[in-house]
Amino acid sequence: MISSRKKCISFLQELAGRFTSELTMVISDSHEESKNHLFHALMMYLGSNAFSTSSVPRRITVGKNENIKALAYGLDKNCKIVDTFLGADMKWSYCSEFNSALQYEMKWYELRFHKRHASMVRNKYLPYIIEMAKVIKDQNRVVKFHTTRGGRDGWNFKGINLDHPMTFDTLAMDGNLKQKVIEDLDRFVKGKNYYRKIGKVWKRGYLLYGPPGTGKSSLIAAMANHLNFDIYSLNLSAVSSDSSLESLLLHMSNRSILVVEDIDCSVELQNRQAGDRPSDHDKTPRKPQEKFVTLSGLLNAIDGLLSCCGDERVIVFTTNYKDRIDPALLRAGRMDLHINLSYCTFSTFKQLAETYLDIWNHDLFPRIEKLISEVQVSPAEVAGELMKIRNPKSSLEGLCGFLECKVCP
Repeated sequence: MISSRKKCISFLQELAGRFTSELTMVISDSHEESKNHLFHALMMYLGSNAFSTSSVPRRITVGKNENIKALAYGLDKNCKIVDTFLGADMKWSYCSEFNSALQYEMKWYELRFHKRHASMVRNKYLPYIIEMAKVIKDQNRVVKFHTTRGGRDGWNFKGINLDHPMTFDTLAMDGNLKQKVIEDLDRFVKGKNYYRKIGKVWKRGYLLYGPPGTGKSSLIAAMANHLNFDIYSLNLSAVSSDSSLESLLLHMSNRSILVVEDIDCSVELQNRQAGDRPSDHDKTPRKPQEKFVTLSGLLNAIDGLLSCCGDERVIVFTTNYKDRIDPALLRAGRMDLHINLSYCTFSTFKQLAETYLDIWNHDLFPRIEKLISEVQVSPAEVAGELMKIRNPKSSLEGLCGFLECKVCP
């Protein structure tokens, strides 16, 4: 009797399927014994749209961990949601079932849509979900700061959260130059298809040069926050060999910034034509048997075949003395954009005054403009003076005194 009933139900379901105008697509949490990336993209995409669709689900999951900035939402078991794409209704439901034999909870999404939209779903909707999930993930992830582990050729395991408050809004930098950097970064992150079209690796190199205190580290922090990229800070003097350097770069994540500060003095990079001869300013000669990073090794790591093993990467070198860097490192493809961070200008000072004192103009500004044109003072020094007193008039008077002492020491 039970068997006959099951057969009857199965027959009715098959019969109904012949006449229905809808198709059902099933997306399981695993595919061919591995993680189904489409399933996890759906979790992110549908969760982010939970409150913006025409049918808000009855039950929503919510949570947060240390690796994301904002709360993450999702559909609860057996909940449904309707997403509209190109005017068509995409009806989603989230299902789960515990398999007692395997001691495993099976999870899947079901998508129902009209048959006439089958081609659109396959060719446009599902790729759109994957693309949007990546955007949501990238925007919501916490920026991490990685360094090489002490005495070992590897990155610290998890990195630490980079809670640096510097952004391009608060960065004091000549307006035209700041806008140039922002536009260059934006072109880079939007240029995946362009880089593929011209046959180049999707990476971008920057050289930041100028006197100490001119904002090189602050600019790197602003770049990381603007792009939402992790930072990998590489101390070349702590890397034992070219092969160790290659291993470090292979273990960087995509969407990251590799930072090599003070490239001119952080390590003795032997010129490729110079053999083993130390340079004139080498103050710590190495033992003959001691291994170290060579210039050739560094060039191959950032611009050879190894550089193909990763996407959407930015490389930043900093130096106080550009003329000490080997010309081979300076060429396009390695350091694509050279950014000169100079001493404080009046334009930079006005940005600092707005940030630190909330003022846009003052009677003392003309006097400060004249003094700044006569001395070499770093933005860091000016910022330090403005931080001493919160009252604008007193703070600016203190800055004038500081600048006058530099004019007539």
